[in-house]
Amino acid sequence: MLSRRRFLSLAALAPLAAGCRGGFKLLGYDVGAGPLYDENIKTVYVPLFNNRAFQTTPYRGFEVDVTQALVREIGKTSAFRVTSDYTRADTELLGNIVSIQKTIQNVNQQNFLREGEMQVQVDVVWRDLRTGEVLSNPTPRPAPGRAVPNPLEVPPQPFDPNVPLPPELKPPDAAVPVRLMATGRVIPELGESSASAAQRVQQRLAVQIVAMMEKKW
Repeated sequence: MLSRRRFLSLAALAPLAAGCRGGFKLLGYDVGAGPLYDENIKTVYVPLFNNRAFQTTPYRGFEVDVTQALVREIGKTSAFRVTSDYTRADTELLGNIVSIQKTIQNVNQQNFLREGEMQVQVDVVWRDLRTGEVLSNPTPRPAPGRAVPNPLEVPPQPFDPNVPLPPELKPPDAAVPVRLMATGRVIPELGESSASAAQRVQQRLAVQIVAMMEKKW
C-alpha cells in the first residue's frame, strides 16, 4: 500500500500532468503546450493524405498510417482537437506524400542488405476554414517601402495536392505546401526491418507537422 505522504504527492501532481497538454498557470507563468498554439483555433479536420509516390507492396497504404500517426500526435501533444465534421472545423490539414525511397548504404559479403535508409517526403497545407487564410504559408517579407498584404483581404486560392506547382510559379497569395522529410534506419542485424523504419518515419513526420502548427514567433 502507498504511504499517505506518497499518495498525497501523487494526487498533487495529477492536475499538473493532466494540464500539460492544454497548459496551466504556475506562479504567473504559462506552463504546458497550450501557449505554443493559437488559442483561437480549437478543432482541426484531417482528411486522409493523398499518395503520389510509387507504391510497392511493403508500402501500400502508407498514407493511412501517416494520417493515423498525425491524428494521435495532435491529440497527444497539441491543444487542438481533431474532428471529422468538416462543416464545423476551424481549420483543415491537407497532406500529400510526394516520394517514398529506400536506399542501400551497406551490404555484407553475401551481398545482402546490412544497412539501409527509408526516406519519405510530404507536402502539407494548413488552412483556416473560417477566413481562408493559409496558416502554413511562410510569413511574407515586404520589399523596402511596401507593406505586408493582409491575408484576410486576399480571396482563398484552391489547393490541389494532386497537381503541385513549384513555389516560383505560385502567386504570393496561393497555398505554398510545406515540404517535410523524415528518414528511418534499416539494420537487419539489429532487428530493424522495413516495417520498423516505416513506423519511425510516420512518427517523425507526425511530430514535424504538429511542430509546424505552433504559433509563429
